[in-house]
Amino acid sequence: MPHAPTPGRLLPITVVFGLLMLGWPGGSATSHGESAGEAAVRAEAGSGADQLQHQLSMIVLPNKPTPAEEHAAEELARFIERMTGKRLPVLSEDERGRAKNPGRGLIVGRTESNLAAHDVDHWPRDTIYIGYGRPAEGAGDIPIIGQGSQGTLFAAYEFLRDQGCRWYAPDYVWPDDQFVPRRAALDLNREPVKHTPSFVERGWHPAPVAPHVWQAHMNDWAVRNGLNTFRPSTTFDYGASRGHGLQLRGGHTIWVLVPSADHELARQTFDEHPQWYPLVNGKRVMQYTDGRPVQACLSNPQVVEHVARLVSAYFREHPACWRFSVSPSDEPTWWCECDACIAMDGPGSTWRANDRYDAYGLRSPTGPGPMSTRWVTFVNQVARLVARDWPDKYVSFYAYGSTVAPPRDAGWKLEPNLLIEFAHGDGWCIKHDLLDPDCPPNASMHQWLSGWAETGNPTLFYDYPPNGSRFDVPSGVTRRYKSLLSYTKEAGVTGWAGENQGSWAGAGLLQSLKARLLWDIETDVDRFIGEYCSDVYGPAAAAMRTYYDELERRIDEVPGHAVWGSWATKLSPQALVQLSEHLDKAKGQDLGDFEQRNVAMVRVAFHALVMAWLEETDNAPRASALPWDYDQVRAGAQRLLKRHAIPVTDRWRDQVSENRYSPPFAALGGETVLELADGWRLRLDPDDEGLDARWHAHPPIDDGQWRDVRVDRYWTEQGLDYHGAAWYATTFLAPAKSIGRMWLLFGMIDGDAQIWVNGRSVGTMSGDPWDKPKAVDITGSVEPGDRSQLVVRVYKQLYAAGNNGFVRITASEN
Repeated sequence: MPHAPTPGRLLPITVVFGLLMLGWPGGSATSHGESAGEAAVRAEAGSGADQLQHQLSMIVLPNKPTPAEEHAAEELARFIERMTGKRLPVLSEDERGRAKNPGRGLIVGRTESNLAAHDVDHWPRDTIYIGYGRPAEGAGDIPIIGQGSQGTLFAAYEFLRDQGCRWYAPDYVWPDDQFVPRRAALDLNREPVKHTPSFVERGWHPAPVAPHVWQAHMNDWAVRNGLNTFRPSTTFDYGASRGHGLQLRGGHTIWVLVPSADHELARQTFDEHPQWYPLVNGKRVMQYTDGRPVQACLSNPQVVEHVARLVSAYFREHPACWRFSVSPSDEPTWWCECDACIAMDGPGSTWRANDRYDAYGLRSPTGPGPMSTRWVTFVNQVARLVARDWPDKYVSFYAYGSTVAPPRDAGWKLEPNLLIEFAHGDGWCIKHDLLDPDCPPNASMHQWLSGWAETGNPTLFYDYPPNGSRFDVPSGVTRRYKSLLSYTKEAGVTGWAGENQGSWAGAGLLQSLKARLLWDIETDVDRFIGEYCSDVYGPAAAAMRTYYDELERRIDEVPGHAVWGSWATKLSPQALVQLSEHLDKAKGQDLGDFEQRNVAMVRVAFHALVMAWLEETDNAPRASALPWDYDQVRAGAQRLLKRHAIPVTDRWRDQVSENRYSPPFAALGGETVLELADGWRLRLDPDDEGLDARWHAHPPIDDGQWRDVRVDRYWTEQGLDYHGAAWYATTFLAPAKSIGRMWLLFGMIDGDAQIWVNGRSVGTMSGDPWDKPKAVDITGSVEPGDRSQLVVRVYKQLYAAGNNGFVRITASEN
């Protein structure tokens, strides 16, 4: 690890100049009319011709620098001082011109000399130039300049990277000068560098991260690593000093453009323009059954004109914005079933009415992308109208869910101002080769992405976390990410968006590597990983590198496919034990406090992985192969979090705290003695009268007040636009004989639940977490061989609600 200087508060330039005037270090008082910077240069000029040829004596800015150019100069001065102990003065171009024997300088930004030599306004976006020169060739000033509002900043950070500086994480993880080496002199004897980033749009949304973290910490890390769209939400702004970033309006937007669901203008707009909303079962609707937003009636010309007008107005208010996303609402949701909208789908479509599986490419009953032709027709119309006022702006749209595949009918085209944002919601399989025809996720991704890219329109790749929604477990892949980025580059992808982990504990290496590959796809991954492990883990570098390699190798061994984090619960017990041994070896090295904490960060992520593995119902039979149980793993995580200030998500920190959810291991590990049928009865309770009316006491579930329902799907996905209390009921034949302790096991139930068997309360279950198995003890509540009645009251106020998985009876010895 490079020796890190003692952190200190950055002095303002004016103070530094004042200190230089007072002789710090080696300066002298200024003569009348001479600026502090000029005085510093005069002092440097006395150190000899060799000094002028080989070393730097100043940083030069344009006479009227932008805030980003000023920030670039300040960052150069600050980190050069950290490396060499010498603070370079910052002068304007005019001040430098008045200096006698000024010496060699870093010429930063759009100075007259830089613009005379470089036509930066015609370079590709964010292209940088660093004008190194070899002393034998009479090297002098070093221009540092780049295209656009951020280009010069990116060039400045690349110069510092050439000198050994690294920023592996935001400064709430490590101080921003932690990986800045001490050196006697800078390495300036290099060839000039001109580089265009490998992708135009470079960024993602690391979720979940609190909004305040961005302003204080994330923006600097992003810019230092060449990211121009690293963002917390659908819009962002790095600020003027960081060049603002590549401005955009992203996300699922149709529900904002045509307000639906809980949007503050939804009710008013629906009342005034009901024909703008989807027709479902003969009725116009403004929200989905679970309260989510809906799509719009895309065949309505008024909708096209309204959306185009709002997009144009946004460009007018935000002239720096380069693209506006006009994309469907997230799914499942309602699409319009009116004749005109169905006609937009073209002759190749078999879609006629909504189905909950429309969103999922390989599982859609009408084939992948059933809505692609409809959406392309709609967004083409919007793009044409927007282009009248904004021909240089892009309208983007998600190729995702029901629009993931290109239109099926021949002859379709895209307007030239449309940008495709390809988001394969089922994810890529990180286990198999991207062109493996025997891997359906990757084969379909290749087919669909290639089809969109063949249009020649700009295409973005919307990436998902390789660990799915388990934000705190290790990210799992490193080297394979280069394969994915290289593949997308060859396929014609021009930018990357999407999502990634917000927790640096599990994803520190991947976050840094991904940023570097987006900047330069030719990055040597092995060398990068080696530097990272050496810098971050010190004496434990070898053990940690082995750990990362082992994890990636073990993912290759999981059965089936490794999509959307599914590998995390498919790893073998032997793999988990082996990975733990590598971490134990790393921990056992002679480490300082800094390295101990960094190894502990990875160990915390590993604890999250083991906990997720143990929570998986299918792993219960092989959990005994692990040398730890759930409570031991959670207690170990608690100790690490308490001892070290480790950045993990609030959600997982709550999960490992005391008195939180613990999987029902006795029920999970027990023998399944009865799998209850999926078909139950349901009664809604909008007035919440069921408890007082004793609906739990042998209710007559065959009367007209109860309806059929499936328990393997939320009630909100079965045509019930309802939230509040609802009662499930069914009957079952109890096992013929008593078999130890008996459990009623629910695979997933979203909402607070109360359970009765034969009118007797057997327990309650919290709705949090909604996606984990839960169980209640029903020992003694049923008579062997008798028919029993089971009643479950569920209460949920928002979004998906009810049971969504198996219900079974298991038996355990204790």
